[in-house]
Amino acid sequence: MRAILHLDAGLLLAALVLAGCAASDREETGEEQPAAATGTALPFPATPPDGPMPEIGPAPADYVPTATGVPATDIWLGTLVRDGGALSVSGLEQATDRDGYDNQPSFLLDGSAILWTAALERRQTETMRLEVTSGAGSGASVQLTHTEASEFSPLQIPGQEAFSAIHELRGKQYLWRYDLSGEPVGPIFAAAEPVGYHAWANEQVVAMFILGDPATLQVGDALSGEIRIVAENPGRSIHRIPETEEISFVRKVSDEEWWIERLDPAAGTTVRITQTLPGCEDYAWMPEGEILMGDGSRLFSWSEASDWTEIADFSDRGVEGITRLAISPDGARIAIVANRPGG
Repeated sequence: MRAILHLDAGLLLAALVLAGCAASDREETGEEQPAAATGTALPFPATPPDGPMPEIGPAPADYVPTATGVPATDIWLGTLVRDGGALSVSGLEQATDRDGYDNQPSFLLDGSAILWTAALERRQTETMRLEVTSGAGSGASVQLTHTEASEFSPLQIPGQEAFSAIHELRGKQYLWRYDLSGEPVGPIFAAAEPVGYHAWANEQVVAMFILGDPATLQVGDALSGEIRIVAENPGRSIHRIPETEEISFVRKVSDEEWWIERLDPAAGTTVRITQTLPGCEDYAWMPEGEILMGDGSRLFSWSEASDWTEIADFSDRGVEGITRLAISPDGARIAIVANRPGG
């Protein structure tokens, strides 16, 4: 996150299940934490297995919260329609409409709602939720987190009534777990820092973008605490490939050559899938295996049978500068992030 993390310019890895998931000690995190988060599944250790957590001291003198530099963006929701083999988008509507940062959407695993990151004021972000079972949403958005930290990139953890998010506090960026109500449970790893983005391969193995020079893709096991580097120079768009326990990510070979690659987290091996659209790095998977990617106001689809093909143009809706995408697990709904006009 720092300047490159969440400014729309921005990974991975079993052991016995421990019973109980209390919050981490105040002295380790610098934050007040609940003794336990009600209703949360408890497959992870109560404290990071690679711990202990280092103390988070005062922010560096040159620290600038990521939220101060985020762009003005909106989230749009639409329905994906398949006619034979062709894909299209219908009923695209704005899910957010305000002069601020609404970004990084992800669907809950049952497809009933989206979580996203909102900069409600210019120094901090929070995690939001919106039900999406009908139309663009079935009610007002709800703020889930109310913490001292900023939260980014919320993502439901497979097998849990909980989500993970990047927890930014005084210049430190850790992967944390939260109950679906928004109550913080505590850090998942102690040594992985600064975490930028992540995706779960299964119920315990996660791929993490770790900032550095160079940035690296790392695989972490939330039960054993094992973390290892598997690639360098990844992009920010990291996803579980549907119907597998493999991860896809963008490898930036050079400024002009970016590839979407498939990672086997257990073996640490990668295979190239396809090059991205020029200068684009955000994409999402359809359950049937297509990859969707935006460029400007247009949405494109790629499959093993067809190269990048335009499937929608939203310029007449005022949608421009498409970046992040999210697709519901059943492939029925799509969330699109676009720049806010004039933002």
